Order: sequence, then structure tokens, then C-alpha cells
Amino acid sequence: MLEIDAFFRPTAVALALLTSFLLLRDARSESRARLGALFAIGTAAYMYCSGASGGWGVGSLLLPLCIGNSVFFWWFALALLEDDFRLEAVHAGVLIAVLALGSARVGSRLLEDAALGQALAIVHNLIIVALGAHVLLLAWRGYDNDLSESRRRFRLLFLIGGTLAAVGIAVAEVALAGRPAEAWMLALQSAFVTILAAAAAAWLLSASASRLAFQSMTAARQAEPVPAPDRQRLIDETLAAALERAINIDKLYLEQGLTIAALARRLGVPEHRLRKHINEALGHSNFNAYVNRHRIAAAKAALRDPQLAHLPVLTIALDSGFASLPPFNRAFRAETGQSATAYRSIALAEARGVNGRVESEKS
Repeated sequence: MLEIDAFFRPTAVALALLTSFLLLRDARSESRARLGALFAIGTAAYMYCSGASGGWGVGSLLLPLCIGNSVFFWWFALALLEDDFRLEAVHAGVLIAVLALGSARVGSRLLEDAALGQALAIVHNLIIVALGAHVLLLAWRGYDNDLSESRRRFRLLFLIGGTLAAVGIAVAEVALAGRPAEAWMLALQSAFVTILAAAAAAWLLSASASRLAFQSMTAARQAEPVPAPDRQRLIDETLAAALERAINIDKLYLEQGLTIAALARRLGVPEHRLRKHINEALGHSNFNAYVNRHRIAAAKAALRDPQLAHLPVLTIALDSGFASLPPFNRAFRAETGQSATAYRSIALAEARGVNGRVESEKS
């Protein structure tokens, strides 16, 4: 078993570093690529630290990467799952907590305090399991809204594999209770990570890799359209006309809980065709973002209307198709850079100013 581990572990390290290089080479301007590269480097560091010849005392430079790699995976997964993801204080706080717990575990080993080390290991790995569960929950909830079929397949396989690896390592560390890992466990770990790293490197070496998951939507909208046969073009035009009517005339986006499957049924088209059209022709990578864009436009019109100034923001949010106020507030701030209340105050003040000038000119 040690021979198997001795083969796979350096291979996994090399492939993880290759993945990091490819991400930074092809898409270093994208935050997703940078976070992915950080996770790949952390994976390489962890594989070295956890090997039979490694250990936690490999140097202060590697320790933060080894300890924090589960958080790096969480960051990278969130960036893949959420198009508008930004690192915030809460994300940094989780990293600080995990680093503190991991460093305390190293200290307990140096002090040979097995009881303290086991308690810290349980808390530390419960956090890791919680991060993995959070990733799986978001992947499951948002899977249907991702409009890129290639990215959906890649993301699903990667997230499931990566999360299972993170959770498996966490459970194994708790079960070991500070004891050295057995040879078969090291071999299984290194082989599994090698497979994941090889799959990621192979995917990134393909010609379309950077365009699938790490391309910005601005670049996607500027991309040249792919020529289509006459029949396919006719189908696209028919679908475009039906979608235009459903959105701009029938205003289906005002229906709470509208899904792409429900919209496809209303239009009488296969769901994959609708996904492809909204993604490639309209330049949207997420169905909820596409629908919310129309909902925010309707909400902005209502907030600007002096005759609707008596309506609470919650009422306008619900009338615009949102199921509750928090998602409306997040979407509105992301679209406009300000809260709905601030937007309404400014818009109504400008409207009163314009009306006042008109009245003075008439008099």
C-alpha cells in the first residue's frame, strides 16, 4: 500500500500544481480562476503534509495552505455556484477560525495533549463537514438555474467529488483521533485526489475550458455567434419570438417561483433548447438572474411612480415576482448599487423637482 501511495501522491501534487498553472495562464483575470488556483495549490500542499513522509512540521509557509485548504475549496465552489460571488468579511472569518483551530491542533500535538487535540479535531472537522454540506446544498438548489450545459456537468461532478473528498478526509481525521493514518487510507486518499486532479487538468487543457466556467458574461455577450443551419435558425427565431411575448407582453416573470422548466412548458419547447437560447443568444448564465433583471426593472418603475409612493417596498417586491424581501433587496442592490428605499427617495425627489419646475414655468 505504501508503494501505491508513493506513486499516486507525487502525481497528485504535480497535477494539482499543473491545474493551478493552467487556471492562472488561461483566465487569471477571473476571480474564479484565482480561487481555483489557490485551492489547487492548497491541495498540493495538503497532499504533501498528509503523506507518510510529510507531517505538520513541513514549514510555516505550507501550514496555512494545508490547514486552510477546505476553506479554499469552499470559496472556489461558491465562486462556481454564484456568478456575483465576492469575498466578504464572513468568508475571511471562516478562514481565520479554521486556521486558528488547525494551529491549535498542531500545538496540542507538540504538547502531546491527546484529549485537547481530539476535541479540537472534532470542532475543526465539523466546520469542514458544514462547509461541504453548504456546497452540496447550493449545488442542488442552483443546479436547475445554471444555463450552461457544459458548466452544469462539470460543476456537478467536480463539486460532488471535491465535497466527498473533503468530508471523507474530515471524518477519517476524527476517527483516527490523532493516530497516524494507515497505509491503505493514504493510498486511497492519494489515488482519489489524483483522479480528481487529472480530470480537472484534462478539462482545463481542452480548447473550450476557459470559455465554459471562467469567462465573464461581458466577454460572452461580445463573442461572435455560431452560424446555424436554416432550420435551426428558424427554430431559434420562433423561440425568440415566443420568449419575447412571454416576458415582455404576458410578463410571466411576475409569477413567484417561476422556473425554467415551467417556462419551457408554457412556451411548448424542450427545456434544453430554452436553456441554450437564453445562455447563448441572450448572454445569461443563470436563469434566476435573467428573470430577476426583468423583476427589478418592474420594481424600479413602481418605485419611481409618485402614485405608488404609499405602497411599502415589500408590496412592490412581491408584486414584482419576488417571494420575499431579502432576495429582492440583494438583487436590487446588485443591480443598482443602492437599496430600494434610497432609490425611491431619490427618484421621487427628482420627480417633485421636475414637477415643481413645470408648475413654475406654467405660472
